[in-house]
Order: sequence, then structure tokens, then C-alpha cells
Amino acid sequence: MGHDEAERLHQEIEKLKFHNRTLLVLLGNLLEEKMQEPTIHEAIVVHDLSKAELQVFTQLIRGYSGDIKAFEQQAAGMGPKFTNLTVKGLLRGFAGSGMLSGKCEEILQSYEKN
Repeated sequence: MGHDEAERLHQEIEKLKFHNRTLLVLLGNLLEEKMQEPTIHEAIVVHDLSKAELQVFTQLIRGYSGDIKAFEQQAAGMGPKFTNLTVKGLLRGFAGSGMLSGKCEEILQSYEKN
């Protein structure tokens, strides 16, 4: 694959990301009452998490030991995308999808206690 072809593909991917975000915003405006809690797919698209970031975040969830402060610090250390609001949205998305739901619920309850 040549440099020009790779660049063209990259531009097409960026267009798709933009259109996905735009569609989610429009759906959110139309169905506001149903869009209060993001699904894991919506959270990933909105925040453009890479596969590697998602894998690291998943490992962070699996390794949760009950110390919410340590969890918050580790999540914040993963980069600027991982704010408390983003992390909570992702945790809710995981819990809603059934993926790691027990651990996610445990972490969300720890957030509520603090």
C-alpha cells in the first residue's frame, strides 16, 4: 500500500468518525430522554478509544481491588480521555452491555460512596 493510498484511507476513516459523532448528537437531541446513559458503543465512538486503550481500561477494571482513589489515579494516568465523567460513562456502558458488569457495578458503587 502506497503512502497516498494510506493517506486517503486515513481521511476516509476520519470522515466516518465525524459522521458517527454527528449521528449520535442528532439522535441524542431527538431522543434525549433515552440517551441519558451511553451504551458501550456510543462511549467508544464518542471518545475515539483505540483498541489498545480499551484493552488497558478493561484490564484496569478486572484488576480493581476496592481502592477507588487508586483506580481514579490509574485511569487518569491513561491519558486525557479518561476523566471521571468519561470513566463513569464507560463503566455504565460496560455494565449495561453485560461485559464485566459485576466489577463495573462494584466500582460505580465505590464512586457513589466517596
